[in-house]
Amino acid sequence: MKWRCPQCGKPHEKNDPPCDNCGHHKFERAVVPTASADEDHEQFVWACTECGRHHQRNNPPCSRCGNAKFEKEPLDYDEFDPGSTASYFDLVGRLEVSAALVIVALVTVGVLGFLGVINVPGLTPQGPPTVENVPGNETAVGDVSLADVETSVFGELNVDRTPRIGRAGGLDAIATYVNQRTVKSAYTDTDGRISDDQLRQFDVSCSGRLGYLPLQTREPVNDGDTADAVAREFTPTLESIRTAETGEQTYRLENVGIDAHAGPDGRVFVTVAFCQTAAS
Repeated sequence: MKWRCPQCGKPHEKNDPPCDNCGHHKFERAVVPTASADEDHEQFVWACTECGRHHQRNNPPCSRCGNAKFEKEPLDYDEFDPGSTASYFDLVGRLEVSAALVIVALVTVGVLGFLGVINVPGLTPQGPPTVENVPGNETAVGDVSLADVETSVFGELNVDRTPRIGRAGGLDAIATYVNQRTVKSAYTDTDGRISDDQLRQFDVSCSGRLGYLPLQTREPVNDGDTADAVAREFTPTLESIRTAETGEQTYRLENVGIDAHAGPDGRVFVTVAFCQTAAS
């Protein structure tokens, strides 16, 4: 009399489940001929219903794909080479697969960040800095248009000037940034200091000296004031950037950018960003 596994049919000398072939936890009495381990070992295998991976025991989950369901299949010895080793995909585990997926995801994010599709700090090309929540008004103060103030300041710089000074968009962007920082620091606790690294983020071509001149009216703009009157208040200070001397070298004003902004109290802030080139 022997004990037999009702699940896979393997005989056992003792009633000591689980079955060492399929893992079943109950035996039944049976009269079977004595068989050697080689004769009854692995008469069938347990195959994963998802990926087909063979397992010696019915003990999900699958070591390849994690599926929780196996099915019994007859063992075909012709499929196996006793001297062969497991393939790469048989050996690789879920951890390695997960690591590969993470690497692919990181590479994808890196490429998208470099192209600017998504914002990735350190990878996505950064544009020029900006200033948020600037107090006051950037278009007008009372009846005075701030665009007209900019035009009048530009005109003051070109008085008795041949050739005329040019106005560049990149310098306008610097002037706007510096002016907004100046206004915000004047009415809040924000630090208004500007670093060279911040200025280098703007797209400006200047073969000489790059700088900026912040200005502001002493008093708020009153009714009846004009853009020309506001600009003339800055005339004496504007003279300081027409020419500059450094040692034996003289620099002359070539291009400018201008921004005008009104504070909450009606004062007008103007910043002139400029490029000076060496005089021949």
